[in-house]
Amino acid sequence: MSSPPAKGGLPEWAKGLLIGGAIGLVLLACLGGGYYFFYYQPLASAPQPTAIPTEIIAPTPIPPPTAIGEILPSQTPTTAPIPTPTESPTPTTEPQYCDAFSGIKMTVVYLDWKLDIPLELYIKMPGGVPGLEKEIPDASGEWNYRVEIGDYNSSDCNIIAGYRERLYCKIILPEEYESAMQPMSLYANKCETDVYLNPNAFLPEIKK
Repeated sequence: MSSPPAKGGLPEWAKGLLIGGAIGLVLLACLGGGYYFFYYQPLASAPQPTAIPTEIIAPTPIPPPTAIGEILPSQTPTTAPIPTPTESPTPTTEPQYCDAFSGIKMTVVYLDWKLDIPLELYIKMPGGVPGLEKEIPDASGEWNYRVEIGDYNSSDCNIIAGYRERLYCKIILPEEYESAMQPMSLYANKCETDVYLNPNAFLPEIKK
């Protein structure tokens, strides 16, 4: 025999529905609490990034290029002309002075040449030494002579009283010039060129 239905109570299906709804609410509350504690609250408490202020530097204005002024012709520097040096005129030798030696047959005579002593010689000039013994018309000033042997020049040349037609000269020469051949020239200050030339003059030996 079946039991009689309960009096005044909820049917079984209603009770099952209420129990299922309560369980659903509990689960929903658990899910909401988990969302709050594990997702929303960490996001809310996390520090927000601080905005870093940036300074904007305005570009420095570049001045416009300066206009190059036009150079007027009057502003152009002028170079002063450099004066050309003028050469001093070469003194001209009067022809009659050099003509005084033309036609004179000169000969050279050596005196004894001793060691450490200048070589002494005289030049024979028939008719007299021009300017010193022989007077030259219209000639003025002193007449100076010098003799040149190889690379050496005489200290002085002059006449000696009592020895006519002779021009005496003294010249210091090295020992290697002994018994050697060297060019010999005679010069006068009144002529631009030599008045006597022997390209191969044979020199004497040194007396020991």
